[in-house]
Amino acid sequence: MSRAVVLPFVLFLFASLSAIAFPARAQDAERVRIHGSQTLGHALVPSLAEAWLRDIGYSGIRTRRPRPALTEIHASRDGQPLIVEIAGSDSAQGFTDLVEGQAQIAMMARRPNAAELDAGWQLGDLGSQDQEFVVALDGVAVVVNRRNPVVRLDFAQLRRLFSGQSRQWREFGGSQGEVRLHLDPGAGAVRDLMNDRVMLGTAFGEAQRHRNARELIAAVAADPLAIGLIPIGEHYGDGTKPLAIADGGRAIAPTRTEVLSEDYPLSRRLYLYGGQMMGALSRSFALYAMTRAGQRAVARSGHLAVTLVPGRERPVSAGPAEYRELVGRAVRLPLSLRFNFGGPGESGVAANVFDSRAVRDLDRLRSFMALPPNRGRRLLVVGFADASAGSTMAAMMMSNDRADLVAQELMSRGLRVEQARGMGTALPLAAAQPGSARNPIARDAGSRYRNERVEVWLL
Repeated sequence: MSRAVVLPFVLFLFASLSAIAFPARAQDAERVRIHGSQTLGHALVPSLAEAWLRDIGYSGIRTRRPRPALTEIHASRDGQPLIVEIAGSDSAQGFTDLVEGQAQIAMMARRPNAAELDAGWQLGDLGSQDQEFVVALDGVAVVVNRRNPVVRLDFAQLRRLFSGQSRQWREFGGSQGEVRLHLDPGAGAVRDLMNDRVMLGTAFGEAQRHRNARELIAAVAADPLAIGLIPIGEHYGDGTKPLAIADGGRAIAPTRTEVLSEDYPLSRRLYLYGGQMMGALSRSFALYAMTRAGQRAVARSGHLAVTLVPGRERPVSAGPAEYRELVGRAVRLPLSLRFNFGGPGESGVAANVFDSRAVRDLDRLRSFMALPPNRGRRLLVVGFADASAGSTMAAMMMSNDRADLVAQELMSRGLRVEQARGMGTALPLAAAQPGSARNPIARDAGSRYRNERVEVWLL
């Protein structure tokens, strides 16, 4: 055999052996690309992805991190390789990648804004339950020493404290002494949420820095004049306590029920978004995140899962007498059903009057009430309106309409509703913000979205 014939044959043989030895080259593997907020990309989505891959029959699951903000989870099924690519940056970049086709799923710590919705018009109805997936909640707890007499603060007071503009506890009803701030520089989600909701462009003041939340909590427990920020879900310990926080409405403590219901003002949703033409694998992943197994993976990652576990029965001291009497013998379920009536990020006519989380919470309620301890029990439905209704009578009518709407949905699922009742503008969660000079009666959409809600109580 001539040299001219041997060389091509050797190269062909080498290539064939390479293909046998390395059948699942990364560049040939199918990819599910998930880009966006590092709050989700750091631990939550990798935890979900590994659980999802095991659930749908993949094996050989292994994780690689080619660079700090990029995680690749490799697996195979029936000889076919798959890579879940999780690129962490921020919500805006994730949405841009979704619009440009660089990702099948965007990870976002907020809903898309109006400009993003305009840019992504071709993606479909991003407020629908088929494209918007509330995968978890997170939030910020404000902790002080247990001996501190202060029990509540509002957003304006928090801004003055953490910017260093106010330095004396007596300004807030505390004891004599100078406020000492404590921060965890590694808690990026805490800082992001505070900047977005509280600081509003004001810089943080001088503070003592800690390596992690546990170290911060220990420092606050040792100092009666300390105040710090920690992620929701951290244990407070015996020496500290969380403060109730107000955003123009009533002050609310970060209990599990109040955070899961999103009544606590320093909580937020963590989202996955996909286009209307999501591929089979990417849709499978997003839907898996909504299941009980998916939510267990969320909890393992350190985030607050969107699950339906009621809190303990406790006396209700807030609200008008008729509200306290109505719910006095019931247990609050950890949800607040909200609507697509002009909510943040809404554009055009919504396909469903309920927002995407409410749609799924209605189904979660059906499954919850089917559990043996809950069979035959009844539900109490209480609706609320925003001050933008215009009058006390109009607000009461709107809140009754919302309560009746939810009651009908629950009864259509075979659940027993004892009573549906509206409470008008009682117990507002957020201040009604004034409109512009051009439209003085306009209200802030975010405040209206939070105030227009329906609570569900278990009898």
